[in-house]
Amino acid sequence: MPPVFSKETRKVYVRNDGRAGQGRTSPCENRCPLGNPIQKMERAVAEGDPSLALYLLRACNPFPGVTGRVCPHPCEEACNRGQYDEAISIRALERFAADAGAAGLKRLSPLPPSGRRIAVVGSGPAGLSCAWFSALLGHEVTVFEAAPVAGGVPRQSIPDFRLPKDVADRELGHILDLGVRVLTNTEVGRDVSLREIMERHDACLLAVGSRRERMLSIPGIGHALPAVSFLREANLSRRSLAGKRVVILGGGGVAFDCAFTARRLGAESVSLICPETRDAVRVPRAEVEQADDEGVVLHAGYLAAAVECGEGNVVRAVTADAVSSFSFDEAGTLRAEFVPGGRLRVEADVVICASGLLPDLSLLEGEGGLPGVERTPRGCVKTLHSAASLPGLFAAGECASGPSLVASAIAGGRAAAFDIHAWLNGEEAGRPLDVRVDEEGRLALERPEAKAVPHEVEFGEIVNIVHHAKAPRNRSAALASRGAWLAFEELDGGLAPEAARAEAERCLHCGHCQACGECVASCPGLILKAGDGAPEVAYPDECWHCGCCRLACPGACISFRFPLHTFL
Repeated sequence: MPPVFSKETRKVYVRNDGRAGQGRTSPCENRCPLGNPIQKMERAVAEGDPSLALYLLRACNPFPGVTGRVCPHPCEEACNRGQYDEAISIRALERFAADAGAAGLKRLSPLPPSGRRIAVVGSGPAGLSCAWFSALLGHEVTVFEAAPVAGGVPRQSIPDFRLPKDVADRELGHILDLGVRVLTNTEVGRDVSLREIMERHDACLLAVGSRRERMLSIPGIGHALPAVSFLREANLSRRSLAGKRVVILGGGGVAFDCAFTARRLGAESVSLICPETRDAVRVPRAEVEQADDEGVVLHAGYLAAAVECGEGNVVRAVTADAVSSFSFDEAGTLRAEFVPGGRLRVEADVVICASGLLPDLSLLEGEGGLPGVERTPRGCVKTLHSAASLPGLFAAGECASGPSLVASAIAGGRAAAFDIHAWLNGEEAGRPLDVRVDEEGRLALERPEAKAVPHEVEFGEIVNIVHHAKAPRNRSAALASRGAWLAFEELDGGLAPEAARAEAERCLHCGHCQACGECVASCPGLILKAGDGAPEVAYPDECWHCGCCRLACPGACISFRFPLHTFL
């Protein structure tokens, strides 16, 4: 058999289960929770077309400006280029496309009205993602939100220095432009029952997120502030912490955001206490370095034991015990091994507990609720293909999966939209699906025979790596002055256009043929020729299977099917 080329598809896909013509792909695209078309986006930026890059991203993700700022970019950790010089700044390129491409963006258009009504409870990333894709499918969507503003955690809790409010509002606006109704200050279970919503709509998605804050079970914890509530209040009031010693319990992204927010509110000192080691905290390395730069003290490897209070129940300190190891059981309970004599005491005026979130599914209980809906051991809604145990009820985001990334919640909402669409049309759940955007900007759905799993290209497979000149990673502009640095101004200034193009050009395009011509030039039998967007096999029966094309390919885009046959 002659060589097989894994070609870069020209179609704009929302979902591509069939993977026609694309049998190989890159680690970055495999690691992206959203399945973003990272390589196509980077090529568009490299060619100076950020609007096309944004169009490609928005086909998969209605919030590229949000994820381009707050996603911890697991794609970059997997990037093959990181084993050559430095990984591609994928998140920065996504953010650049979202910002620079907005002015010339081509809008997606909904399909003709289906006559079906879908309710979404919760306007966070999962709920709004489902609303966006459901509206594009032609359904009438109403979103119920308990808070005064829509947007969930990105809009209400993530600090401005990481995600400016106008970015979240801009992307929410695109969803509202499709005719999605959002009813704010409307709490399901208080203002309207879930049973009423189910009766008035053809399907309902629960996307309430993890709204209930988990507090550590230690003495004095009642005098600590819940972390997300602290962030939400800080976003609204900017109440000063001047002269206060602040201690945060936790080692995740919310804990670090609390620490940085406390510094910007004028705290005298800020400390973090967490059971993880310094190298294992659940944030990108850059945030640990930011904590060092901003004078945040990290007490890693300690589990809080008590919040000490003095006269009048005024907080005085936090005590913690050193741990050698810890784990969580199936129900989420912490199990720790302690180091004898490893006691730590940190003086404090304010204690913030960032020990995680739990789903708040009280809307399922009581009169007007649906108490029979099955739950997981951790209290989430039990789902199969987004469907709960009650027909017509679906769930996505953290109320179904537990704590996750913003990108994962968006992906869950997108999957739920197509699962609901299939259920409304009486189709079998879980069948493979290809969804592309046609020339008019509308969704086109096709059913492939099977779901394909492309081969993930490893760095060692790229034999002709020297085709790519070594080049340093282009970094985002950062605020230089410490005064501005410790204000609520956005810390990351993003990539300049020239830097974005240079960074996008560093992509190795693993497994996606870019028609560079190296294989054609290297073929000793001259059986290959340049084709439209990818090489073609002109004389398949004369292939020697020597592998020269495979060795010459700078993206490991070529494979062979076995058994091999030759006719000489």
